[in-house]
Amino acid sequence: MPDELLALLSPDLHDDVARCAAAAGYRMVTADPRDCRRPWLTSRAVLVDPDALDVLATAGQPRRAGVILVANGEPPARSWRLALDLGADDAVSLPADDGRLVRALSVIRAPRRNPVGAVALLPAHGGAGASVLSLAVALTAARAGSHTLLLDLDEGGPGADLLLGIEDRPGLRWQDLSLEGGAVSAPALHHALPKAEDRLSVLASRGDDCTALRADAVSAVIDAGRGNGDLVVLDLPRESHPAVVAAIESTDLVVLVTTPTVVGCAAARRTAKRLLTGDVQVALCVRGPSPGGLRAGQVADAVGLPLLASYRPDPRLPAHLESGRPHISPRSPLGRAAQAIYGRVSPGERIAA
Repeated sequence: MPDELLALLSPDLHDDVARCAAAAGYRMVTADPRDCRRPWLTSRAVLVDPDALDVLATAGQPRRAGVILVANGEPPARSWRLALDLGADDAVSLPADDGRLVRALSVIRAPRRNPVGAVALLPAHGGAGASVLSLAVALTAARAGSHTLLLDLDEGGPGADLLLGIEDRPGLRWQDLSLEGGAVSAPALHHALPKAEDRLSVLASRGDDCTALRADAVSAVIDAGRGNGDLVVLDLPRESHPAVVAAIESTDLVVLVTTPTVVGCAAARRTAKRLLTGDVQVALCVRGPSPGGLRAGQVADAVGLPLLASYRPDPRLPAHLESGRPHISPRSPLGRAAQAIYGRVSPGERIAA
């Protein structure tokens, strides 16, 4: 399966770039520079021309690897500065440098040793269990050795810090986060956030503060985590407000969590249609029990999404959550479901992809 190359170029460069992309084993995709956040984050390589750089500079796209400046001749100094700000480390002039471009794209395509990702857990309906599953995924990732950011965007929920028993630990909450220039330092963020474990930092809302989450803050934190090599796990609400939309646009995988009931199937279809539009990758997770005998595969067929995991409830889990010491065994049904989700965004899986 070819990697995707995002081309933000004028039409006169397209034919030369398409030829080089094919030679290096890429599938070329195009987008509007004013609205290209998802392909900007997910494409293996990005080629930009000077005109696109001017647009990207005002759109606040995060720095990333694999950016190459492409021009018909020598790019002006201002374009070089803008390209460097976005992470570019090379520039080519076409058609003279087509061989050089193929070589540069081939180097970018080589397997990456430390890929990063973001996964969001989204409930199809109240009580589906997405918040608990997000905790389980974050704990699984941290215990597997991944530096992990757990971002709780569900302001109507109890709070990930409360479920983890760290609500009294000092550290930043969403309402404390102020951004300068739309960016945040990941090392500083890890230092300032409360930790549930050595490799797991948690960002939740302050329970007594009703200030709405800002979309730019959510995007900046996700970008910081990804850029730092963290696995970012998001606990999302079912609300369609700008912060949730920004979060979904920044994730590699959204896991929709539902129950094996008629109501669960209907809610999952409705939630997917309302929130999960566009090219976001979506999978389904089904939490039992099934009072009517519906199987997880039947639920997935009814919803129209691939089934990633299904699991039965752990009767001991409520007591663990009540005590603020969630014990999630890797061999428990919840632990195995969390491992299945982590396996889709873990470094080994992403390299294989």
